[in-house]
Amino acid sequence: MAKMKLSKSTFTLIPEGVTTFKVMEVDDSKYSDFGKIAVKLQTVKGETHTERFSLIYSNGELNEGALRAWSYFARACLGNYQADEIDTQDIVGCYVTATVKHETFIRTKGDHAGEKGTSVRLEDYATATRFPKSAKNDDLPFKDDSADEAMNAPEDVDDNDLDDFLND
Repeated sequence: MAKMKLSKSTFTLIPEGVTTFKVMEVDDSKYSDFGKIAVKLQTVKGETHTERFSLIYSNGELNEGALRAWSYFARACLGNYQADEIDTQDIVGCYVTATVKHETFIRTKGDHAGEKGTSVRLEDYATATRFPKSAKNDDLPFKDDSADEAMNAPEDVDDNDLDDFLND
């Protein structure tokens, strides 16, 4: 029998509750052909989440619900709820606050079919200009000047609500 050192596991689910994210990357390489956009988000603790938007159904029709969700998300990132058009890369470096919810499901495909899984869903996007005041740059897995600036800045408040936007 041999003893082996195991790699450090870094995967954890982002805890439920209100969380501020920084947009790290937007992958729009499948947008032209398939209408897909993937947005990589990161928390102040370095946890990552990829928000995916499928704007076109497989039959080629526009997915109006996904377009409304993407539009609201992009406007919340930019802090501009009047924007009519953006370059998808415009939101890189922006901050957005969302409510994190966990959803359990039964896997239907692959080696783990039939097993229980948990996914993260983001709801109620709101504009943010930086990580919360409690974030210190020394605690970040990446350099972010906004964390230091946030220590002396007031909290942002945003009354825009996704449900109100989608029901208009």
